[in-house]
Amino acid sequence: MYISDSIIKRAINNVYFIWGRGKTTIANLLNEKYGFYVYSTDNAKDYHWGEANPEEQPYMCRNYIKEYGVKSFWELPKEVIADREYHIQKEVTPMIIVDLIALAKKHKIIICEGDIDYHTIAPIATHTVHLRNCGKEFDWFNRHDHSNLNEIKNRTDLSETEKEAFIQNAYAAVSCDQTVLPDWVLELNIKNIDWNDDTGVERTLADVAEYFSF
Repeated sequence: MYISDSIIKRAINNVYFIWGRGKTTIANLLNEKYGFYVYSTDNAKDYHWGEANPEEQPYMCRNYIKEYGVKSFWELPKEVIADREYHIQKEVTPMIIVDLIALAKKHKIIICEGDIDYHTIAPIATHTVHLRNCGKEFDWFNRHDHSNLNEIKNRTDLSETEKEAFIQNAYAAVSCDQTVLPDWVLELNIKNIDWNDDTGVERTLADVAEYFSF
């Protein structure tokens, strides 16, 4: 069965998508200020993992650690990590859309924050924004909701040199050049809002709220 983009777009017209760096912080602040329901794609991915099947979600069902004979995720080559993330986003996005259609009937406004298959979502989304961190202070692993590197740092079977190599590999896997907008932001004509070390979160919150006409 095929459902047209226009039908899905109407069904999730009250969903506001926030992407980029700082999305979780801003989404939570919108919840605190306005009471909007926040949907995290990271959390959704975690519980949809249990629903994945090899026929429809083959990448979600793969055991990469076993396949590559490593003991922890961040030992995987950064190219493998990137490819895995790309395909998993494509596989989980239809599941997320189903969630949002159901939730849209229950909540006046939904803030959807987190990574997703942007090319699938853009044609069916009415409200989207991308946040770009133009500052110097950002550590992807210094977040309570992100995995940390202790599983590598605490290993007793690795030398300090090996630990450092795996840690650098991990940072390389999650890093991107924030001075340049991602190609997909430009291609899909997504509104971008810049922030930096001197921009308070209240300013960024206000910018997002103004753009979304809250």
